[in-house]
Amino acid sequence: MPNSDLVVSSETGGLGNRLKSWVSSMRLASDARVHWPVTSNMPAQFGELFSNDCAVDSVPSGATVYGSWRLAILPEDERCLPHGFATAGAGRHPLVRGLGKAWWNLTGRRTDRYRYMLYPKSYSRRATRADARHIDFEYERIPQRLRDVYCPLFRAVAVQPAILRRAEQWADENLGADCLGVQVRTWRDDPRRHAKYHPPAWRRLQQSLDATDSRFQLFVVSDSDEIMQPLRERYGARVTSFSRRTRRAESWQSVDGIVEDLIDMLLLARSQRLFTSYLSTFGETAWWLGGARAHVEVF
Repeated sequence: MPNSDLVVSSETGGLGNRLKSWVSSMRLASDARVHWPVTSNMPAQFGELFSNDCAVDSVPSGATVYGSWRLAILPEDERCLPHGFATAGAGRHPLVRGLGKAWWNLTGRRTDRYRYMLYPKSYSRRATRADARHIDFEYERIPQRLRDVYCPLFRAVAVQPAILRRAEQWADENLGADCLGVQVRTWRDDPRRHAKYHPPAWRRLQQSLDATDSRFQLFVVSDSDEIMQPLRERYGARVTSFSRRTRRAESWQSVDGIVEDLIDMLLLARSQRLFTSYLSTFGETAWWLGGARAHVEVF
């Protein structure tokens, strides 16, 4: 196949970012490849995680490069995505956010869950369309047509059989059918963001979990081991988590840590109801891997 038909994913972020970029390249070309460099935050090689025969050591000459973490939106998608569709990454002025959040709370317009978050994260112009026709982090707001496009592409991701067996065996032994998924990003690697984002998010999560049926099991995934104890103190035996051999806070430092991150993602994908951190591609990718069916609450 000529290189003009070849698209190479080159995203160098974390696991969720790279998977979203790879799936986008699948949509853009019948011959989709992945350039998966080992970096300071990604010690695992592509083949140590996935069995798809699509990895390349470098970008071939003439190939189209897809270097974004965002899911690709094509011109034909715009018919079902109105101008201003995306609510993630809203205006940052504190007064605008404060007034907007007050109105949002008073009117109960819970579908606009991102637009008036207290601390919306903004993105560079390079990654953001001016017309806000994105579907990233929009979950159940995403039109079914686009879910039907992307779900088969996420199903094409072939996890290494040994990793998949490990996840399935643990799930069969430990997860019930009515398990609720909880994914907590604490920003433990960034003290400024941790102090700014985590405390209000932690309060919102507890309020949401307090309202759930106490019969439901809570399967918890996080970037920090420290959040497990307070959750167990509050919700008791309902709380469970994958029996990792690596510390969550150090997962990015070893291949085994990344493997167990992927297992956490696969287990989270089994949830029919998902509580996930604001603007986390980890929880978002798990939702897609689960068939984009779970009901999502963002905190």
